[in-house]
Amino acid sequence: MTARARNALRRPVFIGAVSVVTFIASLVALIVVPQQAKREANAIRPAAEARPDTVPTKNSLIAAERQVTAADAAIAGARTALTQLIAATAAAADADTTVDGVAITSGARAVRDSIAADIEELDRLLTRADNAPLLGSYRALAEAAPLRGDAPVKQLLDSLVEIERERESYNAVGGVDPVFVALTARANELGRNIQALVAGRRSTMQRDLAALFPPPSAAASALAARPLPDTLSAMFRRDTARVVAAEVARRLARERVELQRLDAREARARELANIGASPAAMLAAALVFGAMLGFGIALFDEVRRPRVADSYEIERATGVRVLGVITPLAPSPERGRRASDRNGPPYLDPGADGHQLIYLTIATAGTDVVMLTVAGDNPAVSAIVAINFAAIAAQEARATLLVDTDAADTVEMALRLSASPGVMGLIDGKVSWPEAIRPARTGRDRTIDVVSSGHGLLPIEQLKELLSRDIARLSRRYDAVVLVSAPEQVSMGLPTALPIPDVVYCARTGQTPVAELKKALEDIALAGCRVRGVVLWDAPDPALLEQQAVPQQVRRETIAVA
Repeated sequence: MTARARNALRRPVFIGAVSVVTFIASLVALIVVPQQAKREANAIRPAAEARPDTVPTKNSLIAAERQVTAADAAIAGARTALTQLIAATAAAADADTTVDGVAITSGARAVRDSIAADIEELDRLLTRADNAPLLGSYRALAEAAPLRGDAPVKQLLDSLVEIERERESYNAVGGVDPVFVALTARANELGRNIQALVAGRRSTMQRDLAALFPPPSAAASALAARPLPDTLSAMFRRDTARVVAAEVARRLARERVELQRLDAREARARELANIGASPAAMLAAALVFGAMLGFGIALFDEVRRPRVADSYEIERATGVRVLGVITPLAPSPERGRRASDRNGPPYLDPGADGHQLIYLTIATAGTDVVMLTVAGDNPAVSAIVAINFAAIAAQEARATLLVDTDAADTVEMALRLSASPGVMGLIDGKVSWPEAIRPARTGRDRTIDVVSSGHGLLPIEQLKELLSRDIARLSRRYDAVVLVSAPEQVSMGLPTALPIPDVVYCARTGQTPVAELKKALEDIALAGCRVRGVVLWDAPDPALLEQQAVPQQVRRETIAVA
């Protein structure tokens, strides 16, 4: 977390941008908005006439609840009266007696009820025969349960069934037959006789019933005359009152919700109008909040995507040794005394400890010829490291060749050289090595030979073929050969075209992601190259990239003029 916080602090531009935006937003929220608070408070404060009056609604609800209570009381009274009527009817039934004044037993009451049921059934069948004088009605009348033991009725029923059977046989023949008409008349006559016998039987049963049991008592007649309590109308009135009460209750609830909403608006208006913090305090709070938010966002981004913090983290994460740490170039009075130093490249500092450590690590490998490929995620950083390495080799009396294979051509800009066909011209066959090589001064009496990239995307296969073909001849002339290449070229095996495929990768503090650094080193190792170590650039990015905005057409015209 310390490394992540340190990397977050290395992004002052990002933190400053977020802080400025947050400061402006906080300033608007804490100072400009409160100035409009009173006007907004007056705008949202509800008018007095907009508040609903709940007193009439409350009175209506009380009246409706009273009606519901009255309806419930009426239903209770009707149910009580019905219960009393049922009890009185039962008592009258218990007081029922015979003609002799003897109380009717349950068996006698069953006989009476049976006779009454038989009379009721005969009345129904006789009414049916009167309304529909058909053979079926007469047959049903003769087959009634009270007449099953009556011999005359049974005899007439048998005759009627026989006549009906003969009549059906004639009816199947079709047409009007006198015999069919005679049979029909005879059947009707038998039916009327059956009806007369049944009527007589009913009269006999009615006389028997009247002789056995007296007419209803006065109490029974009074009970029968009393009207039944009407509970349905009372329940309807009760339900209507409940519906009215529920509607009034809902209206009262809506009015109370509206009052709560208006109270909330009133409270909000008072809150807006009561802002009393001083502008100075709000300004200071906005500054602090902006700085904290800017740093917090930078730290969150750093934690989410960690970047290289120091050499220890590189070695711990990748297992590759850090050869040197390049710190910002300190101003030296020695560089201002000589014109060659004043007019030389601004990033040339072969005496720096970091560059010296890199050279000592590579040059003490026990070979007379030093070959090194420098790559990194920033072309300008890779070019500066390679230039200083070549300058140190020149100071060590080594004939040094610096070849730039990166399309960015930062070596040419860093050494302030004029445009040249470079490696692109060598591949196309436009120039030879002596024509492509240009000397660059790295000190008062030291120079290095430089071959620029030629301002174009170099085909990797042709480039590897060029180096493989000419490296033996170049090795006889130069003691140190340094390549500046793009990471993509190195991962595709460009250093393997050299007899010594040593590679140094340049990482930048606070900018190179740890995951990308690990992947780049793994890809370089898989390509067959030997990773000698990592160079940590612990300084601001070089300003060489600003010179890359020069149009490519202008560069090509410069080459043609040369």
